[in-house]
Amino acid sequence: MNLIKPAATIHPRTEHADRGSAHPLPLGIIVYDNGLKADELLNLCAIDMAALGFRLGGIVQSNRHRQARRKCDMYLKDLLSGEEILISADRGNEARGCRLDPAAFVRIGVWGDRALAEGVDLLILNKFGKEEAQGRGLRPLIAAALVAGTPVLIGVPRTNVDDFFAFISDAVRPLPLDRRAIATWCQNAIRAQTRRE
Repeated sequence: MNLIKPAATIHPRTEHADRGSAHPLPLGIIVYDNGLKADELLNLCAIDMAALGFRLGGIVQSNRHRQARRKCDMYLKDLLSGEEILISADRGNEARGCRLDPAAFVRIGVWGDRALAEGVDLLILNKFGKEEAQGRGLRPLIAAALVAGTPVLIGVPRTNVDDFFAFISDAVRPLPLDRRAIATWCQNAIRAQTRRE
């Protein structure tokens, strides 16, 4: 009999309670107010971990400014394959509202599922965004990674903190916004999971 729940039905708060205090969730969060700085910090962390030989999955965002444009172009990169896609639509300087390309997000879920299937050492996700706060988006991927014991590093905008903690656990503490501290957490989380295996 298969006792494993489908990823979409797993609630991390429940799984956290089942693990007991000896094995806290392998979850590092970066709570931020400035998205551009958080994106840069997560990119630097990915560079640091890859340089140490760890196999990474997930996505990081880069933001590129163009001359005569008020808003930057936003790209997401798959850390496992290196593939990069543009996720912002160019709607002109006066456009209002969401300018994200919905079609691009279909690829993101595929990237995450492949990373878990291939057993990456660390899953980095750039944002627990509006979709995740509303119960959609990458929530099943986050849950599946944590249940599998794969360490997850994720950026959380301060505006979504309450929704994030309602989804995960208010026992998780944010990491300092410091490159070295984040790299240390990542290494410790990966090594702790390797010891449990």
